[in-house]
Amino acid sequence: MDNYKVTYELFLELSYKLLEQVERKRGEYKAILCPLRGGFFLSYFMSQHLELPISYIEISSYAGKEQRRFQIGIKPELIEGKFLLCDDIYDSGNTIKKIHSMYPQVEFDTICLVSKVKEAEVTYGYLAGKEQWVDFFWEVM
Repeated sequence: MDNYKVTYELFLELSYKLLEQVERKRGEYKAILCPLRGGFFLSYFMSQHLELPISYIEISSYAGKEQRRFQIGIKPELIEGKFLLCDDIYDSGNTIKKIHSMYPQVEFDTICLVSKVKEAEVTYGYLAGKEQWVDFFWEVM
């Protein structure tokens, strides 16, 4: 199966599609929660269009194409409220679930550029094949 390539142009197309889904709720969000590194570009895009601040969380479960235990660095204190969680991909869902479990007192709307799970509990721009590797333009610069 070929890799799915998210070029800059496709990133913009998917981001505007997601923006249409969340724009009407902008007043509900306290801020955007950005998982570094994958969520950076989508979070920045949403921040600019929704005029919301960004809180960063450093969390990773991949080393190259290999999934591993979670590594957590920066962890913001989110006391309460509703946040827009923006990530690049919903693959197994482990990262999103981990973030949700770290903040049980917070409500999230979660958006991802790409999902590999049709019934994911997130809003996504494109559904990729379960075995398909996704290349984002910022990873291949």
